[in-house]
Amino acid sequence: MRLVLLLLAACAPDPPGSQRSPPTTPPVSSPPTGTTDPCASDVPDPGPPTAPRRIRTLTVTVATGPGEFDGTDDDTIQLCLAEKVCFPLNGATGEQLASRATGVWMISDLDLDPADLDRVELRVTNGANQWKPIRMDLRFDGLPAYCAALDVAIGTEAGESPVWSDPAGLHLDCDSAWERQLTHGSLLGAVTASSALVWARTDATRPVSARIWPSTDPTAARVAAWAYPAAEDDFTAELEVGCLEPSTAYTYEVLVDGVPNAPGTFTTAPRPGDKGTWRLSFGSCSKEESQGIFASILGGNPDLFAFVGDNHYANSADLDTLRWYYRWSLERFERAALVRSVPTLATWDDHDFVGNDTLGTAPGKEQALRAFREYWANPGAGLADVDGVFFAHTRGDVDLIFLDDRYWRGVEGSLLGLAQHAWLTEQLVASNATFKLVIDGSQWSFTGAGDSWDDFPTERDALFQTLADEQIGGVLLLSGDIHRSELRLLDAPGYPLPEITSSPLAQTSLTSCAALGGELLACADGGNFWIDLDVDTTAADPTITATIRDQSGIAVGSATWARSALE
Repeated sequence: MRLVLLLLAACAPDPPGSQRSPPTTPPVSSPPTGTTDPCASDVPDPGPPTAPRRIRTLTVTVATGPGEFDGTDDDTIQLCLAEKVCFPLNGATGEQLASRATGVWMISDLDLDPADLDRVELRVTNGANQWKPIRMDLRFDGLPAYCAALDVAIGTEAGESPVWSDPAGLHLDCDSAWERQLTHGSLLGAVTASSALVWARTDATRPVSARIWPSTDPTAARVAAWAYPAAEDDFTAELEVGCLEPSTAYTYEVLVDGVPNAPGTFTTAPRPGDKGTWRLSFGSCSKEESQGIFASILGGNPDLFAFVGDNHYANSADLDTLRWYYRWSLERFERAALVRSVPTLATWDDHDFVGNDTLGTAPGKEQALRAFREYWANPGAGLADVDGVFFAHTRGDVDLIFLDDRYWRGVEGSLLGLAQHAWLTEQLVASNATFKLVIDGSQWSFTGAGDSWDDFPTERDALFQTLADEQIGGVLLLSGDIHRSELRLLDAPGYPLPEITSSPLAQTSLTSCAALGGELLACADGGNFWIDLDVDTTAADPTITATIRDQSGIAVGSATWARSALE
């Protein structure tokens, strides 16, 4: 399980590659004597977890040199800590052994006595493809046990070493194989009128604290939460921050081992039920090395961003691989800058689940769910007795219902699974929101392409009939996946349902616009796109306007729906 601290305020660091900043507020003081208001004082450090006497989890982190041929994809390298205590460093897990990469391997369910570990040794067991690691660290149950700079070419050809051993054995000559202790983040997750979730990843189990203040009053800064990220969670931590005021700008920073990282800013949501104007931006399909589109999205000042599937392309059920792709995604500078200051929510689709077109019967889906939960700061993931990534979130008088279209797909002859379908129905029937956004990675319209609601027409028709029977108004359908962006109206027994499809963010545009599965209002293909939804519930007849934007932010299609047309 990921670490969730139900504490007090917010926090956050800078995107990968940026420099640590000096403290932006005065040093934190001790809580005043006699203070009883938990929102007015610093949260004390709870102290580190108790270290086990025997090693249960080993984390290996290795940075590869920047040369063109410093990396390798050979699955032939081992780390040995004793003659018969060796572990493979699998090059097939993402691009962990590539040039300029930092690979991480977690080996769990161990039972090792530290006294038995007499070496730090790299071995080539087969093959001859050179690999040049430049830094390596080891964590025993999250705690630093080894760190050193390396100057060696691992391989079996002339001038290379098939076996390399550190003559000093286990020791600490450096702080981390990473360039900084805060390796990834911060990521701002679910933000309500009174709270915010902030996510961060460190290089080891270290004290992580969150400091927050109203942006207009730096003197009110306070430490709001603490975390000690655990090895079994890939050193990710999620901090829940409360005691916030609605519709208020805050500044926050994350401190690791007491060192502050560059601050981020965010604005809390309006009170539940309040009318207002705000912008949701969303998109799907992010694969390319360059993801500059996120700078354009940030420039549009969205109040909320939603990833709607294919958020990376691991196409794997291997836990180390899935984690590598999540870290890789957060190393895209523009993307990291967006999620640091814009509340971000996510669901998944096939490529960030287990693989292309995969169903809920796919082996390894539990590992995909574990990694997803570690790397997103959603307000929930499934139900207590139903696995999945689905959840609901409210902003003002708009409900957002995020679906999981993979974990149960095809298991019970259903796309959602029977329990999730029942949960969705309950959410819609109970909602009093002006608009209900139902968000799914798969397209709702019948396009004939498969891997969509095409494959489950009975379930889709039953859902649409429920909307009519229960007189549920204000529903709009959001989707991704198809590598083009569309605005459609779908035939339904109650009222024509808008479907708003946003794809791709950073991926090849593989499909062309086609007027299938409903009335096509606007379409964009042949490039990268996102969609802005501008919500205005202050008018007598509230509206939502959807605008398709290209990578530079230019509008290439739009449509507006009034609430009166959705009932």
